[in-house]
Amino acid sequence: MKKLILYLFALCSIQLATAQVSFNPKLAKGQGPSTNFQIDSKSIFTNSCPDSVFEWIVIDINATSGWEFGLCDPANCVTELTIGSKSEFTLGTGKSGEFKGDFVPNATSGNGKARIVCYSKANPTMYFDTLEVQINAWATGVKINQAATRELSIFPNPAKEKLTLKYNVKETTQVDIYNVLGSKVKTINHSGFETEINISDLQKGLYFIRFKDGNQTISKPFTKSE
Repeated sequence: MKKLILYLFALCSIQLATAQVSFNPKLAKGQGPSTNFQIDSKSIFTNSCPDSVFEWIVIDINATSGWEFGLCDPANCVTELTIGSKSEFTLGTGKSGEFKGDFVPNATSGNGKARIVCYSKANPTMYFDTLEVQINAWATGVKINQAATRELSIFPNPAKEKLTLKYNVKETTQVDIYNVLGSKVKTINHSGFETEINISDLQKGLYFIRFKDGNQTISKPFTKSE
């Protein structure tokens, strides 16, 4: 098994430009809060070769402790994968199918990477390509400081135009709002106990309010409605 993995890994670095199977993208990324059950990334596998029976093998996994890696090919889904895990599927010439790589963060923030080689069973040295999965999960703050989070109040939730934040601070504090992709979309200053936030410019969806209180990170989700 180790020899096979090393052999396939070496092939990945010298893959012919005329290869007739391919992943798009070859680097599939995903991100989300660590409280999500799983965080996915997707790639499309296209078969332009004359073969139709394929096999894939996991050649590398590097992830935060406690995370679990899973993969769905066009026919099957397999969970709790380790290096050397493999599966087989059928995909006709000229067809494309989705690969979905995911990590289950188990409420732990961090990063996960995995590499998979997919190849024709009949001609593994001729028709093959490599997919790399990268996942990032950030802490929402609820797990980090549940007691402090219980003191934070935001309402109404869902909210359409205005959101009221209640949290007692001794001095002016910068409050950031992030979307589900982890991008900061708004920053406001909060002082005293209560601040009204205008969210009419935000798109419909799930967001996270996040700020620092000393060494503690305070975070809470809210939904922007139409």
